[in-house]
Amino acid sequence: MLVDSHSHLDFLPRGKAGVDDLEGALKSAKDGGVGKIITIGTSLKCSRDCIEIAKKSSSDYLKIYATCGLHPKDAKGEIKNSESTAELVDELKQLARSENFVAIGETGLDYYGSTGDSEKKLQRELFEGQVKLARELDLPLVIHCRNAWEEIFQIISNFKLRGVFHCWTGDWRSAKKALDLGFYISFSGLVTFKNAAEIQDVAKKAPLEKILIETDSPFLAPEPVRGSINEPKNVKIVGQFISSLRNQPFEEIANATSSNAERLFGI
Repeated sequence: MLVDSHSHLDFLPRGKAGVDDLEGALKSAKDGGVGKIITIGTSLKCSRDCIEIAKKSSSDYLKIYATCGLHPKDAKGEIKNSESTAELVDELKQLARSENFVAIGETGLDYYGSTGDSEKKLQRELFEGQVKLARELDLPLVIHCRNAWEEIFQIISNFKLRGVFHCWTGDWRSAKKALDLGFYISFSGLVTFKNAAEIQDVAKKAPLEKILIETDSPFLAPEPVRGSINEPKNVKIVGQFISSLRNQPFEEIANATSSNAERLFGI
């Protein structure tokens, strides 16, 4: 059994590249050996959609769980329309009462490109609010990081937390810091890319008991289906690639990463 620990089921397109509808994508996942999927909220609207998908589409054969979060980029519109970041975080707290809800996030810092000081300040406020909420509710935190490793480490080191750095993109030095803080590291289709030497190095060195696998679907389809619309079934390709990298049996990788996800998210 495989667990796709990070997917955006609410983002899956319709009628393209074989993904006719959400039901079809979920059937393909089940047929491909996926037993559990965590669908990730990136804004209040997306979080509500994820909760609804988890409620309606989960079955005895394929369990679906939801997170609620405010992504540093995706939640921009809601930030502008809100009186304060605290108000947004309070709305997340209300969503956390929902059925099949398992974590806070996707949240973090994203300093890609020309990110001005005012936007950085807003991102930090939003991230810190969600860090505190995860601590208050004793829930895992799903972290997105882009060009902000040291700042994120500094913020989360002030709290007793558990969680995961999703779609790992950093080097081994950063990975060591994440692991030392007790966090898991999740690998997406990025690890299969030919120019991903640093990510592959981390995938080789990280303790198996701290690794998760994900698709981040519909984004970042792994080789050899890169360029297509990604689906949860492709988490198997990520697991197989890591199996080859580490020279460990695929079943061992599948069992360990599934157990790790179940332990972290309580699923």
